[in-house]
Amino acid sequence: MTANGIARFGDDYSDALELINELNQRTQDDGGNHTSLLEPPETTSSKSSDHTYRGRFMAGKEEEYEKTIEAYQAIAAGRSSNHVHALESCRKFATFKRDLATGDIKVFGDSCRDRWCPMCAGEKAAYAKDQSEIYIKSLKAPRFLTLTLRNNEADLKTQIAFLTESFARLRSRAYWKKNVTGGIWFLQVKRGRDSELWHPHLHILLDGNYMEQGRLSALWELVTYGSPVIDIRRIHDVESAARYVARYTARPAALQDMPIEDAMEVISALHGKRLCGTFGNGKTVTLTPPKIEASGEWNIIGGYDDIAKKAETCPKARAIMIAYNTYQPLSEADFEAFTGHPVGFISQMSEDKPPDQQMLLDFYN
Repeated sequence: MTANGIARFGDDYSDALELINELNQRTQDDGGNHTSLLEPPETTSSKSSDHTYRGRFMAGKEEEYEKTIEAYQAIAAGRSSNHVHALESCRKFATFKRDLATGDIKVFGDSCRDRWCPMCAGEKAAYAKDQSEIYIKSLKAPRFLTLTLRNNEADLKTQIAFLTESFARLRSRAYWKKNVTGGIWFLQVKRGRDSELWHPHLHILLDGNYMEQGRLSALWELVTYGSPVIDIRRIHDVESAARYVARYTARPAALQDMPIEDAMEVISALHGKRLCGTFGNGKTVTLTPPKIEASGEWNIIGGYDDIAKKAETCPKARAIMIAYNTYQPLSEADFEAFTGHPVGFISQMSEDKPPDQQMLLDFYN
């Protein structure tokens, strides 16, 4: 260990250069526009049912979900794990309800909001993507900055701490303060393809003046004690840039392709750590979806899974699904036809029951 608290860097920059080369290749493939560097794409699977609320969010995420469960179980070492229980219960129960006043249809469902839950991460990423896109569009000359570290044999927790501390030192420098107005940063973690060493790095949506790459590289090398490789470029494809960084809001690494030991280290190293953040004028951006509790009076229509399945053959159930998916109010006649009860009947029976705090609106459809 050196005086700055991190093991001596090697002389190899292969991980950082690999990332920059991939950025350049993606840019060329998109005709010059900045595009995203996504992890392996999500694919559909026969394991998910299109008729279930859980299956709606699980589709394409089965392998990531199974690796997350496996990693949590290994960390717990045979003991009961609240994380495993939360993931196994996530989105297993959801109910269609109708607003008594407007006829609007909403889904009330339970979600675990666990950091590593692939289902919840998808919703968080969708929200963060929209918020990031709004921020980028508000900027005159938005830029995309990637900060990397030299190949390093230190453990992942140490590297992440050093990376974030170095970024804080960078933001305190006069050249940065003079030229940067604000931004949003996101952490990504992966193994180097060739070095097989941990390679954490920061992606930053940046607002401010033009900065010469060589000058910024020299400054980054100074604050990191020897890591000069950075990449900075103008953002041309706003949606793609926002989508790329937003996926790391909740899950900064893809666990499914990692050995179980690596997945365990990632989860442990990032426990309680911030995965993204804002500074300067970026502080106006909120990246976490708010918890939205329903107001007004709602009539229970029925379980999501039951209605979605019945909609294949039952016109009464199909009317509910059509109203929900087209954002149209459900008529009193359609409500009564399916439930067999007059409007308001269920609400009157349960109006004194306090709301279950976990039964929140589906916060990002």
